[in-house]
Amino acid sequence: MPVSLFQFARFLGFTIAALLTFVSSLQSQPAETPNLLFILTDQHRRDGVGAYGETEVMTPNLDRIATEGIRFNRAYTAQPVCAPNRGAMMSGLFPHNHGVLENTWDLDTDVRILPDLYRENGYRTGYFGKWHLGDPARDAWDEMPIYPGDGRGDKHYFNVDGKKVYQTEVITPDVIEFMTKDPNQPFVAYASYYPPHPAYSVPKAYEDMYADIYPDDERRRIYYAMCTAVDDAVGDLLQALDDKGLTDNTLVVFTTEHGHNFEHRWNDHDKRLCYDISARVPMLMRFPGVIKEGQVSESLISSIDLYPTMTNLMGLVAGPGLDGQNLGNQISGRTDKGRASLVMVNIPFIDKSGSTGMPDLEKGEERCIVKGDWKLILSTVREPELYHLPTDPSETDNRWADSKDTTIIADLSLALHYWGKRTKDPLMEKLLGQL
Repeated sequence: MPVSLFQFARFLGFTIAALLTFVSSLQSQPAETPNLLFILTDQHRRDGVGAYGETEVMTPNLDRIATEGIRFNRAYTAQPVCAPNRGAMMSGLFPHNHGVLENTWDLDTDVRILPDLYRENGYRTGYFGKWHLGDPARDAWDEMPIYPGDGRGDKHYFNVDGKKVYQTEVITPDVIEFMTKDPNQPFVAYASYYPPHPAYSVPKAYEDMYADIYPDDERRRIYYAMCTAVDDAVGDLLQALDDKGLTDNTLVVFTTEHGHNFEHRWNDHDKRLCYDISARVPMLMRFPGVIKEGQVSESLISSIDLYPTMTNLMGLVAGPGLDGQNLGNQISGRTDKGRASLVMVNIPFIDKSGSTGMPDLEKGEERCIVKGDWKLILSTVREPELYHLPTDPSETDNRWADSKDTTIIADLSLALHYWGKRTKDPLMEKLLGQL
């Protein structure tokens, strides 16, 4: 009997539906579901990664991530201090929206963070090392060992059975065990290392590696030695992925909370500055088959973009209401559209003691925008600063006085205005009103 057009269409519809169901079931199998290994350090300068080519630091394993994936040359922190930027990376929100404006504040459990999304999608989630977002938020993770000093230990050392063991040597085996113990369920694993944050402390074998490079500068010698100690831990993590056949199916991300200053300026801090030395950070990603290897990106990316971007690269949807921008399509080569600008929040100093001895210049708040070749810093207590980054990478030639009535300032100010409206920043209109 001849088949009617309706019957054929109905048959075709059922066939397509069955095929889609079958494909979907294949995609949900553990072997097809990507993993995430996020490696986070604290106060890691860009020149503390060899792939950036700025020092003689020895980091072959971090360099491997860059070679096999993408290196971001214009990555910035959301706020150049520890806890606020950790909250930004976890939530995709700026500090004034996730609520952690200072290092001593806890992340509210009402804030939806990265492990919430991944657990809802069938992932095991584990966090190992320095947390720095308060005890209440720990429950978001399936596994989260409590290490001494919130993962910081005593000058980067833990006491293990009466012996001093460097932090990286304790945390790394725990991360590896978590990643490899259950092959039937995808994982999200965070390895959060406290070095190279001061205190300047590292096993002597690492310090000796830099004896001829920085013979008269103990701080730099130990600092870059700490970078190499972290790199050895990264090597162990990457080797574990290789050994278990997980490399091709794991997105690896490396970044840090903020940079580090050896030479201070008006603000006597080694962070808490909008200048690149503090706010511009190393960032690397590797995801075979998704991220083309050997890329060097000059596009802007912020730490608040990591949450929506990583979920996109892994085939998930972060959901609405985030301040961060999904750059996954750009990174994977599906589009060349990226960020036009990015904004940073900065609180150089909060004097909680009420002391009258603190200089007034250390009691302000700042907003900073990077767009194209320019950076504009607006402060509640200092005059504006404008820097042309290609010709003034050290940001010492403030062009504000000569440029305040130009189209450059108008363009940057308009971008700040729209950013303030979109993120409901309570300070932006006050700062713009001073121009």
